[in-house]
Amino acid sequence: MLRTMRSMSAAQAQVEAQRCLGCYQAPCTRACPAGVDVPGFIRRLREDNLAGASELIYTANPLGHICGHACPTDVLCEGACVLAGLGQTPIRIGALQAYVTSACPAVESPPFRPLRPSRVAVIGAGPAGLGCAVQLNRLGHETHVFDRRSTPGGMVSQVIPAHRLPQDAIAVDLDRLGASGIHFHFDVQVDAEAARWLLADFDAVFLGVGLSDDRIAVPGSDAAGVFYALDLLTAARSVAVGDHGLSFCKKTVAVVGGGNVALDIAVVARRLGAERVIVLYRRGKDEMPAWESEYLEACSLGVEFRWLSVVDQVFSQAGRVTGVRVTSTRYTPGSTGERRSVEFDPTQPAYDQPCDLVVFALGQQLDAAVFEAFGLAAENGLAALRPDSHQT
Repeated sequence: MLRTMRSMSAAQAQVEAQRCLGCYQAPCTRACPAGVDVPGFIRRLREDNLAGASELIYTANPLGHICGHACPTDVLCEGACVLAGLGQTPIRIGALQAYVTSACPAVESPPFRPLRPSRVAVIGAGPAGLGCAVQLNRLGHETHVFDRRSTPGGMVSQVIPAHRLPQDAIAVDLDRLGASGIHFHFDVQVDAEAARWLLADFDAVFLGVGLSDDRIAVPGSDAAGVFYALDLLTAARSVAVGDHGLSFCKKTVAVVGGGNVALDIAVVARRLGAERVIVLYRRGKDEMPAWESEYLEACSLGVEFRWLSVVDQVFSQAGRVTGVRVTSTRYTPGSTGERRSVEFDPTQPAYDQPCDLVVFALGQQLDAAVFEAFGLAAENGLAALRPDSHQT
């Protein structure tokens, strides 16, 4: 049995399952993006029907075990639990889901093939691509998944911090899918030539390439020690699972951004030995998009926050980062809404902050190369919408 912060023993799972009220039109299910029948799988768990509970979870969510560990349940299903409104602790739905899918991972059994099954190519082995491939496979179609990496999982297996999602938890779901009848092809770069072959050889092509391009132009950002969010989280995960690589020990890390990814980086850096971590965000705490739970975790680890601050230059010596220039911002007069606009504050002087590593976590956009290979358009870093149907 996996042992993580969401691990449970069989006895603990039964005790927790008994607390569930089995709500009609359950708000927890409505709050689940995958539509998992939460009262249904908990009821089957309570009846000691682990196989049935696991089947309910995986029918709705092909990555049920991964989500049991990594899903932000406190703002989704557990956040909607009616027990919270009654002054009680919400049901630990994520932990129950992780327990069920670990104790009894359901087998993906593809149905009989239709007389004329379609051949579908899925580009990208991340959650979107895998979800599409599983549903196609369940419908009996011949499904081939192509990915530029050597393993499936996409961002799930690359960047989610290891303390939230252990490697063996990822393996539970990926091993299931590997034995499901889906055909996987790794280390494949999809360029214009490959796109022509795929369109000619398959009945349909699904692009699930995600948002992976997070480059940003700041003077000095080409120095060693400057990272972009996904690259840093990938390196940090390698360190956490025992691979040699980037060292955070006794270093000062400046993180630019205020979203969940930025706070993930801050937390991981502290956990892996960074002496000091400073988060610089251009707005105030009330406008910060990161969840409160992420902010509190970062604060508990001693992460510093500097509001109304931006980095407009990176300093280096002998090619390595030595610090950043921090400029103050202020709210634009007359701006309103949940996230007010900001402008540079000329009344506050800029200052230099020494640091060893700089991480830009300012959001990702579409890597347009694959889209362009298929002759598709991108707008503002995202897939362009068809004006008549609002489809990508």
